[in-house]
Amino acid sequence: MASLNSPLSGRRTTDSPSKQPASSACVVCHNRKVKCDRQDSSIPCSNCAKANVECMYRAPPPPRRKRDRETNGSISQERGKYLRGSTGENLSATQHQNAGAEHRTKTGKSGSGRMIMKGGNSIYLDNNLWTRVSNELPNAADVLGDESDNDTDNFAQDVSDDYAILSTSATRDVLTELHPSPLNIFKLWQAFLENVNPLTKIIHAPTVQQQILDAMSNLPKVGREVEALMFAIYCIALVSLQAEDVEKSFGESKTALLSRCRRGAQLAFKNASLLRTSSSVVLQAFMLYLLCMRSFSDPHTIWTLCGIAVRIAQRIGIHRDGSAHGLSVFETEMRRRIWFQLMIIDATSAQFCGVASTPLPATIDVQPPMNANDSDLDPRMTEPACEKPGPTEMMFVLTRSAFGKWLLRLSNQVESSNAGPWAFLPSSSISLEDRDKTIDELEAHMEDKFLRHCDKSIPLHMATTMMARSAIYYTRLMAHHPRQYQDPNTSISQAEKNVIFENSLKMTEYADHAQNNPVVRGFSWHMVNHMPWDAIIFMLSEMRHRTEAEEKSKVWQLIGNVYYGHIKAMSKNDPTPLHMAIQNLIVKAWRTYIEECNLNHHTPTPCPTIVASLLAKTGGNSSSQQVDENVLDTEHGARPQDQVSRDCSSSQSGLEAENFGLLLGDSPKDWNEWDNLLSHFQGSFTDDTTYIS
Repeated sequence: MASLNSPLSGRRTTDSPSKQPASSACVVCHNRKVKCDRQDSSIPCSNCAKANVECMYRAPPPPRRKRDRETNGSISQERGKYLRGSTGENLSATQHQNAGAEHRTKTGKSGSGRMIMKGGNSIYLDNNLWTRVSNELPNAADVLGDESDNDTDNFAQDVSDDYAILSTSATRDVLTELHPSPLNIFKLWQAFLENVNPLTKIIHAPTVQQQILDAMSNLPKVGREVEALMFAIYCIALVSLQAEDVEKSFGESKTALLSRCRRGAQLAFKNASLLRTSSSVVLQAFMLYLLCMRSFSDPHTIWTLCGIAVRIAQRIGIHRDGSAHGLSVFETEMRRRIWFQLMIIDATSAQFCGVASTPLPATIDVQPPMNANDSDLDPRMTEPACEKPGPTEMMFVLTRSAFGKWLLRLSNQVESSNAGPWAFLPSSSISLEDRDKTIDELEAHMEDKFLRHCDKSIPLHMATTMMARSAIYYTRLMAHHPRQYQDPNTSISQAEKNVIFENSLKMTEYADHAQNNPVVRGFSWHMVNHMPWDAIIFMLSEMRHRTEAEEKSKVWQLIGNVYYGHIKAMSKNDPTPLHMAIQNLIVKAWRTYIEECNLNHHTPTPCPTIVASLLAKTGGNSSSQQVDENVLDTEHGARPQDQVSRDCSSSQSGLEAENFGLLLGDSPKDWNEWDNLLSHFQGSFTDDTTYIS
């Protein structure tokens, strides 16, 4: 279809109104840049007749005055358009030609981009070349280039299963046997609704539930996009469940069931041609799969794949607000949810890799999602839902988004654009007093808009409170962190150490609650990925300077619980340099604590289980660095107290410190060493069994 705004070359018409305009090239010949012999409007040119296509002619625009040409050059760019064809709708070439003007939309703040829609799929074009070329294509499918619904594919690749998620296939893999039974599908869906959906909110649960119910009745005929979403839901639901609960409910191990569902997800993405998709459903599925990958893949892989998700979102146009491109109210709202959750995944995966988030295009204009429940939204709605003033199902997501928005606003004040979102906290361009004031304002905003509405007996509200409080304490810790000082020999004042210690203690308290509070047990799949390493390191290093016995007792209990939970999840992996250094620090700090208690005639706190297991290791072999598996199979305090006491009081046992130096200091120089260990640690998870069982 030729665009109504496309520049066509042709002979200049005469000024005489009695004469017909001189013939010029038809649309096809103009595009092919060949001579057109069309002379009569009722007779096609020889080129079109030979190609058996409709010969369409458009008269050239009237000549403009010289001033118009000079002043309106920039206006000749393509205006934003929205072309949407209903499913099963077949328009003739003439109808497409007439529809050109009907589907033009106002550009407003949306820029000069164009949104192309077809059957629920979309692509956003804002490159001048593509925008202009797309106007000459007969239908949206030619622009979308997405053949995921076809049975054939010319880009078949024979790749290993590890890369199946990014490949395509000439034939569709039949995945019926990989689906769980209908009863188990429903169980996994319920687990998803309870444990995952409240923290993500990228799908409309009523709509997806109906799609799953329809698919369960005829799995061989389920669409590729929906099937990819179903397998992603299986995977993330299984990750959210405890191993013992999976075996009890499904009759097989979590490892075996998750492995089969992962295989199904990989093949489903292969069937859906992930890298060429223009479906928001496939993007939703991919985002859920990225979240579950944190349980069996390394952070760098996830971050790289997240980059693919961001590019898919930009290709679909998720980064542009649908209200400016004629999208429905419901679709606009769902796309907003997808974009904001994707930005959270991208930022956190980048943080796990120790890199700054990727700079985003300046053309982003997507608005925040509404504070509304799924029940307030309907695909048929024509008017926006009314936002609720109090808590909704979106509470957790909106709280995270508010924090991210604050962080982005403050990070823009840092001169270096590549410094990352946390760079403003230790930056010398903002005084420590101003940083604290800004964080106080953030806390007040969070309290007023979200936290004061929270009912801590409700799991989602409790999780929101934990996340918000922990984020605020982490921000304060980063603002006062020892690594901010340029001079490695700088001596940090005790008052400043107190601020750092108090925020570290609060962070670790919330980490303990997240791991062990039964109210949020279903959300532990999300919590376990956030270990307060900086807080633990600082508290262990600072313990020798603290004087309050109750405070020290509390610290040991918290570190024992939090590190125990983490190391139990990591027990199938070899210890990383970070783990060995942390364990060395734990042993040395505990011995110092015991010596101090003996010197001051204080009764020490009961030895934490994890500390006892570390102290019990003797010798210099590598196995001495690992935690006793028998200890990990017990609950806190399950070991006989006399055995724990013997382990804790052993003067000859423990981990050797020679490989790590002192690592007990709190100067910027010491933190450079810890940062190196933290950096290496983040890239060390390659074992597929991590967190699965």
